[in-house]
Amino acid sequence: MKRHTYVSIMGTIGSGKTTVARLLASELKFQLLEEHFGENAFLPRFYGDMKRWAFHSQAFYLMEKTWQLLEAGRVLSDARDPLWKKGYRGIVQDVPIQQDVFSYAKAQHVLGNMDDAEWRLYQKIYRSFEPQLPAPDLIIYLETSVSELTRRIGSRGRGYEQKIPANYLELLDMLNHKWLSENKTIPVLTIETDGLNIVRSKKAQEELLQKVRKTLT
Repeated sequence: MKRHTYVSIMGTIGSGKTTVARLLASELKFQLLEEHFGENAFLPRFYGDMKRWAFHSQAFYLMEKTWQLLEAGRVLSDARDPLWKKGYRGIVQDVPIQQDVFSYAKAQHVLGNMDDAEWRLYQKIYRSFEPQLPAPDLIIYLETSVSELTRRIGSRGRGYEQKIPANYLELLDMLNHKWLSENKTIPVLTIETDGLNIVRSKKAQEELLQKVRKTLT
């Protein structure tokens, strides 16, 4: 395994990204990058008028993720950073910026909540920072059927998720696969999760960890 490894977890809502990221952080001694960003002042406005505020809301998340990755890139390139002195082997991220751009934000364009000019500007902002951002050494894609995503979302009982329609999950799933099919530079490990109870099954956790270790070796 590379000494200072950067891994990112990709998947549709309900696929288990946060669970897997925390598992890798715990078992592989990785620093966890979670999406604990500040309050998005545009989010309530977005839910009130999606076409008016979709660009602003997505741009907020894009910039927050960009600042996070710029700092991660600095840490990854500095062998003397205190993180490595504490014995950490790498960084694991819950959701790569590529998914923010080409799945979540692009979905708003597909749905008509971002017009063509806004989508072009959003991509221009991303492209201007992209060369400065560290690329993951590995993306772990959690492949999950829409029916299983719907079941998991219903069972975990987060109120704000209960109104997510299946066709939106299908759109995100399609956009994820489109990016994966076009990606030629970042290694991807795909893990089928429909029959994998990563939350409660130690066996499932160990199977996943073995696949990740083998891929990173």
